[in-house]
Amino acid sequence: MEDKVQQFSKEFFGKSMEFLNLEFESVNDGVFVFSCEFNEMCSNPMGFVQGGMITTALDDATSAVMISGYKEKKAPMTTDLHVLFHRPLPLGKAMMEVKVIKLGQKSATSEGRIFNQENKLVATLLHTAQPVDVK
Repeated sequence: MEDKVQQFSKEFFGKSMEFLNLEFESVNDGVFVFSCEFNEMCSNPMGFVQGGMITTALDDATSAVMISGYKEKKAPMTTDLHVLFHRPLPLGKAMMEVKVIKLGQKSATSEGRIFNQENKLVATLLHTAQPVDVK
């Protein structure tokens, strides 16, 4: 699975991934690292990244890893996203770590964490999905 993720291409990523400049950075011991960039279009009234944008970035990164884990033959049809917000996230670059918890025939679960530029945990997402065939 780890070698396949390194082959992520722009064609593999969707429009929201392009908007957030989502980039695969590395993988080590089952932890997949992505970066993204939040511009001013992602801000809330307080000037931080809006929570839905954080959720989108984590959803995209966890989905990409699950799709890769299924060798691009299945995609996650999300059944639940559970997000915990720990602190505000300033606009700009952020890093995410994704771990697969389970890739089964009927359900898949992964965990994503997003960090600010000081490497402090901003939010944690638990992503549960039903794998569906890609056509």
